[in-house]
Amino acid sequence: MEDGYASSFLICLLVRVSFLSAVGLLKLAMAMQLRSSGRHPVSPPPAPRGDVRRGRPRRTQEDGGGGDDGEDRISGLPEELLLDVLRRLGCDRQAARTSVLSHRWRSLWVELRELSFTGLRIDAVETALARVRPKLNYLNIGFTVDNNLTGAQITSLLRGADRLAPAVLSLSLSTEICVPQGSTFELPCFGRATSIDLGVAGLNLTLAPAGKFACLEKLILKLDCSVVDLGVLLSRCPRLRTFRMVVRIPSWINTIAVESKSLEELKVVTCTNSPLDVVIVAPELKELYLVFYLSGTVFGTVSHSAPKLEEFLLRYIYDLPRVGLGDKWRLGRLNMQTHWSHRNGSHSCVRIHVLSLTILNNSGHTPAERSFAQEVARLPVNHFSVLELSIRTSGHVFALLLLHLLLIRTSIQSLKLVLITNNVECSENCDCDQDGNWRNQEISLPGLQHVQIQGFSAADHEVDFLQLVFRSAPTLKRMNVQLSDEVSPSDGGCQKLRSIFDSHASVKCNVYDKSGHVISFA
Repeated sequence: MEDGYASSFLICLLVRVSFLSAVGLLKLAMAMQLRSSGRHPVSPPPAPRGDVRRGRPRRTQEDGGGGDDGEDRISGLPEELLLDVLRRLGCDRQAARTSVLSHRWRSLWVELRELSFTGLRIDAVETALARVRPKLNYLNIGFTVDNNLTGAQITSLLRGADRLAPAVLSLSLSTEICVPQGSTFELPCFGRATSIDLGVAGLNLTLAPAGKFACLEKLILKLDCSVVDLGVLLSRCPRLRTFRMVVRIPSWINTIAVESKSLEELKVVTCTNSPLDVVIVAPELKELYLVFYLSGTVFGTVSHSAPKLEEFLLRYIYDLPRVGLGDKWRLGRLNMQTHWSHRNGSHSCVRIHVLSLTILNNSGHTPAERSFAQEVARLPVNHFSVLELSIRTSGHVFALLLLHLLLIRTSIQSLKLVLITNNVECSENCDCDQDGNWRNQEISLPGLQHVQIQGFSAADHEVDFLQLVFRSAPTLKRMNVQLSDEVSPSDGGCQKLRSIFDSHASVKCNVYDKSGHVISFA
């Protein structure tokens, strides 16, 4: 049997067994090695009858795990094979424990080019790193800390990792820690790294005073708080193509400025309690994702110069009713997304701008400070062709709300409406339908071709709003309505719906039950 085949066979077995089986596999590898060299292993003589140690041949300190002939056969295996064994163990703590098999293995693990340290104390990791030869291909460090941790400790650990010049670095610190407020750690300029994934909660990030991330192409930062200037960071990454960041922005920072000649993908998720302006200048940027958790504030402005941009997502998540309509409705989430879509029946693609709003009932909250129209006007892209609305109605009449939203951009081509009632009805003295004049209004929706409604209860005001849509959209081609659970096709509202559909034969209309099955009124 050839050495290469023996090595592959051993590795395949190691993938399927635990470390406790490694000794037996190594004996098998030794047998393979002996056969490939033309030698034959010598079996120990059987134990005498009655020997209480039957089946357990005596070992001596000189054996080294090789058997009764005194030869350390493990140490005689090729170094490449031994390193393959260590590499397949998947954890450097386990790799280090293999020193019990042979004296030769005690320092062999430090020669591995891919190292992963998990579940160790930070001082133990630093001690281990000090023994490793530089120019690693991959270095992963992950640990949980349940006591106070300082930024100085993380800085020291990162400097130790920087000495090893890894091509790929991943560091993950669990959030189950108590960190001194304002503690800061410094990120060295890993000059050889092409990828850095850094997740450190509870600490502030700063950069080394000088130096560049000369080879860095991918950077992922997951931080509790960052006081680093992104402009300075990106100026030190001349080859960066992918940048992803999850971070809390302190209130005294009111602008995020991103300028890069190489950046192709930018994804930022942040929480802020003050208006934040974003300015992006990236001529090679193709993907842009911005997600903001707004705590008691409204969003600032977003502007970008990215002529090659293909995919764009802007999302705002609100926790207070700063944006809405009167005292009835408030904005819970806003999404603006740009993507490419195939034309109907064609392989050609067109760029689609989609505005998605999640709207909540504003019961118990103060009136909104800004209207939906005012908020949408601040978006970097407001010429959307698709409007998607998810409304938690709580039983209220929502027609005036929809009119306000449709008038924001009357040239939309597609409308998707999801109605969520939560089995709640508004009170008898509620004034949500006090002004019923909307039923006689008519707006112009010349481009609207597709309408999809989910959760339709066939209440009178919902049927009346459908009639308004038919009157306002002369080019309407398709209307799909999915009924809510409590509605039966035999209800009076559904019969009115059927009558409306029959009077607009040029529009392809379908009604579905909650499961998505087509309902026939025949």
